[in-house]
Amino acid sequence: MTSDEGSAVMKAVAIFDWHDGPREGFARMETREGLWWYFRTLATRFDPDDVDQCLYAFSEVAADDALVLERGFGAGEGRPVIWPGDPGEVPATTAEVVERVAAAVPPPSLIGRVVGSTGRCELWRIYTSFGFPG
Repeated sequence: MTSDEGSAVMKAVAIFDWHDGPREGFARMETREGLWWYFRTLATRFDPDDVDQCLYAFSEVAADDALVLERGFGAGEGRPVIWPGDPGEVPATTAEVVERVAAAVPPPSLIGRVVGSTGRCELWRIYTSFGFPG
């Protein structure tokens, strides 16, 4: 696996939207120490007998912002934080980073899909630039 494709375990840390699984939020990748990602659903395939299948777009979070997220949310152990949730749950500086990064809708550099219930995510690098409509 190269540093930006292959597979990794996705640890959803903060979730903004949920429907049959996380739709948008922040995650860490188990094989990417210290690297935080903003993720957003890119495409969904409905499955009437199981959870929907999703493709996610992952945008790397800047190192300074990642440090703030790490201090505010931890390293992804335990249950993810549902955002916005309880305002007292995270420090104000973390809330500021969350709001700024999510509002900016950064261009993604990886596309991935979660396989099974283990959180293992298959990843593909994006070679062309695109973004989400603001």
